Amino acid sequence: MIYLTVENNRTSMVGADSYLLNVLDLELRYPSPIALANESGVILPGDSDWDGWIRLLRQPKTIPPWFPTGLLPHVVRYCIKHGYEHQIMDHRQRPELDVPEAAVKIPLRDYQQEAVRLAIRDCRGVIDCPPRSGKTRMACEIQHQLHLNTVWIAPTDRIVTQTQAVLEVFFGPNYSSHLVGTKDIDQAARRKVVVCTAATASRLPAEFYRSRQCVIVDEFHHGSAPTYRNIFNLLDHVYYRYGMTGTFFRSGEDELAMHALLSTTIFKITSTELLRRGYLVPSYVAFIPVLCKKLRGVEPVFQTGHGKQGIHEHQIRQQLAADAAFLLWQTGRKVLILVGTKRQGHMLRKILLDSLPPTADRAQFESVEFVSTDIARKTQGEILESFESSDEVKVLIGTSILGEGVDLPAADALVYARGEKAEVTLTQNVYRTCTAVPGKTDAVIVDFADRHHRRLLEHSQERLRVYYDEPTFSVTVLGSPQQFPGWLEHLPPGGERRVPEESQPQPTHAAQASGA
Repeated sequence: MIYLTVENNRTSMVGADSYLLNVLDLELRYPSPIALANESGVILPGDSDWDGWIRLLRQPKTIPPWFPTGLLPHVVRYCIKHGYEHQIMDHRQRPELDVPEAAVKIPLRDYQQEAVRLAIRDCRGVIDCPPRSGKTRMACEIQHQLHLNTVWIAPTDRIVTQTQAVLEVFFGPNYSSHLVGTKDIDQAARRKVVVCTAATASRLPAEFYRSRQCVIVDEFHHGSAPTYRNIFNLLDHVYYRYGMTGTFFRSGEDELAMHALLSTTIFKITSTELLRRGYLVPSYVAFIPVLCKKLRGVEPVFQTGHGKQGIHEHQIRQQLAADAAFLLWQTGRKVLILVGTKRQGHMLRKILLDSLPPTADRAQFESVEFVSTDIARKTQGEILESFESSDEVKVLIGTSILGEGVDLPAADALVYARGEKAEVTLTQNVYRTCTAVPGKTDAVIVDFADRHHRRLLEHSQERLRVYYDEPTFSVTVLGSPQQFPGWLEHLPPGGERRVPEESQPQPTHAAQASGA
């Protein structure tokens, strides 16, 4: 019999023989770059005895073997597979819940209600729903029902700011606090919810975390980073633990590190189901070939070599991206362009400003604006607002600052000019245009088949696979750039798919009844 003693952060194991320990040692590990190099036959400098594998089963000499509690489902599965009986002794203590505020009303879609119900029942795990499905609203209702002191963690300050704004709509101005750095910890700790980036959370002292009884991690697919492991090490007393993501997987080899924190899926809904219900719009993908001379003699590093010269600063590719954006604007679409570097963004903006008609003399912004960290945060918000609610900014260009978690529901065309191949990043980015709002019937995504370098071609093929695997996307690989105008002209007519008049019910609160 294998006895598994479960605590919030770790689970110890008694009764395992050498065979089972060896099985778990092999299964509960993932490779570091050193291990990958060793397997490829690359000899790295240094005299290290470490094989490069990061092991999550710990076998100390003085205490029983243990592993992160997030991996408990994995260990149980391996025990059953190899014929070992097991007994779980759960030593975690569930705190008593506070009484929810009666004045708070958070209208939810039916699937959001089910996700919240299961989250309250299961107490920990991951809500895995596609981007644009309303996960922030679900997390707010979880918080409403638990009404515990919570730390809410997100990867970027923009997402934190956006989350804080939603919390203020639902709960009022004094319920939550946006914590930046560590100087206002005492004041923030008096609030029910403290919202901060992972960078800030990793610097908070243990005394702060002792005031928290629940943790919510937005964009949980970042959870494999060491920062999150360090944060969870300070949460060994916290029973309620939730991850929210639209991409519950990793593009690299470290997915097990994410599962070590939380591995159980509480609730999942597919993009196909959201499309059927009218909460996403169908998307049409055009893959345009980049026809030019092959790159030769470039450095084999993406940021400084083939990526820089073959994508970010490639004149022909930049012109193709600008031409596609111009045609999309001509059809009346709100065009978003995602780029990989600031230089690429400035180049595209200059090309497009020479093509698009100028704005009125007293306009606050140009017809094409580029948002990056060089622009003040207040001005960034004003540009996004102009793009969303007026016709002043016709084309919006952005780096990763406009990536995951940034709401731009009015956008119905995306030119994905940044290249690369990471599946998580790509999936998060291409959903920027998929949100259903009144008046939007579909979305167009433009990407590029980079044939001018072997590595860039591999990246293009990987992105194409992601597009084909997404059931709400219809993909066309064009034979030449000249086919794009005709392809765009012959898209299925809009209005064939129902779009709800209110794609998300509006919140009410005693202090504020406006939408989030």
